[in-house]
Amino acid sequence: MSNVLGFATSRRTLRAELLATWLAAGEIRVYDGTRPANADTAVSTQTLLVTFTMANPAGTVTSGVFTGTNPAAAMVAASGTAVWARMVDSSAGTVFDADVGAPSSGSLIEIDNVTLASGGYCTITSFVLTER
Repeated sequence: MSNVLGFATSRRTLRAELLATWLAAGEIRVYDGTRPANADTAVSTQTLLVTFTMANPAGTVTSGVFTGTNPAAAMVAASGTAVWARMVDSSAGTVFDADVGAPSSGSLIEIDNVTLASGGYCTITSFVLTER
């Protein structure tokens, strides 16, 4: 048995479009440390490394696949190893958390280098979410 839902393409597309609406003009906040148990859990000892501002619209949706418009490079605020990110809407309300990794890592958000140095710049190379 599986606990994975398999939605029809039209429903996956609607869900991804809703996600795109939530993310429009929001932020991707990249942290080090252990990812919280869920997106309702407050950030505690994790360090905010870099913040990206999402475009409006945040990306495109095709057949249930959200492809984020990669934001401009952002200045790194603190040194550390990027592990996870929290996506927030334009009012700073939490939308979801996701893994962060290097290019071709298979992480939801891929950045050019996961080892970040304060004062340097970081670039998102891929942000693709596939609804199932």
